[in-house]
Amino acid sequence: MELSQILIKPNTSILDTLKVIDNAAVEIALVVDDNKRLIGTVTDGDIRRGLIKGTKLEEPIDTLMNPSPITAGLNSTDDELLFLMTNRSIKHLPILDKNRRVLRLVLLKDLIKGKKRPNIAIIMAGGLGSRLGTLTQNTPKPLLPVGGKPVIARIAEQLKSHGIEEIYISINYKGSQIKKWFEENPINGAQISYLEEKEFLGTAGALSLLPNKPSNPFIVINGDIISPVNFGSLLEFHQQSHKSMTLCTREFNFQVPYGVLKLNGSQLVSIEEKPSQNIFINAGIYVINPELLKYIPEKNRFDMPELINIAIKEGNEIACYPVSDYWLDIGTPQDYIKADKEFNITN
Repeated sequence: MELSQILIKPNTSILDTLKVIDNAAVEIALVVDDNKRLIGTVTDGDIRRGLIKGTKLEEPIDTLMNPSPITAGLNSTDDELLFLMTNRSIKHLPILDKNRRVLRLVLLKDLIKGKKRPNIAIIMAGGLGSRLGTLTQNTPKPLLPVGGKPVIARIAEQLKSHGIEEIYISINYKGSQIKKWFEENPINGAQISYLEEKEFLGTAGALSLLPNKPSNPFIVINGDIISPVNFGSLLEFHQQSHKSMTLCTREFNFQVPYGVLKLNGSQLVSIEEKPSQNIFINAGIYVINPELLKYIPEKNRFDMPELINIAIKEGNEIACYPVSDYWLDIGTPQDYIKADKEFNITN
């Protein structure tokens, strides 16, 4: 498809717009000015809804277009585009330059790879979420809606979009609610099973409940993480690293709220007022080789840092994979409010 095939002017008639959409076969047209700056978008659905309301075919298309479509910039990565489109439930995404000129149109179907992967994934969703206070009094943290959809559903859909169809979810606190949600809202093509913790098993202990030892490296992700990580790329990185585990990392910046002193004995060398520090933190996403499962005790609380430290002590090497600048866990009320606000956008 040539971009010029779907560019129309605001005074183009609805009937002619329908012809453009039909001929291009991408279900959308982009309304631009004389300099190809985006004014709005119109889909066949927009036109159908307009016709139902009585709009005439000879009227100009700017009466039906969406004047505030979701767009992305030239430097957005495919991971970020896929993350944006799947979480906003959109199939088309115009890419604009800094002057809002249309450069290209991204289609969701082109970003989603149909390749089914043999790897499984485990979403850790058994915790209490106690830091969220009253928010989790009646609802398990992974079911808290972010932009109208539970965060755990977003994770599962993201895994499926990268070819990972066999998904396990560890459950404990109000786990029946999680099971009920997926029973009522199944993810097409995904097989979801549950690792039911009788006691709280921490961030790695539930791996001992897997019914069978995986044949391939598997993904583990905390059930409160929002990030556009490309799981396919992550698995390929892990395979090429030839390490026993890959740990996703994120750069974290914080400002020391005091003047920091540099000393030589008792003598002051310098002082730096409220310096910023950059560190790397654990992003809560892992790829693990099956042989590391031998270090996990059965049905006992066991956290991921313990597994990592034992693995290193036993001579296993661990790779680090940096995730996108956008990363958020909803562990605190402030983080949850931030995530919900960012995702609660009307398409």
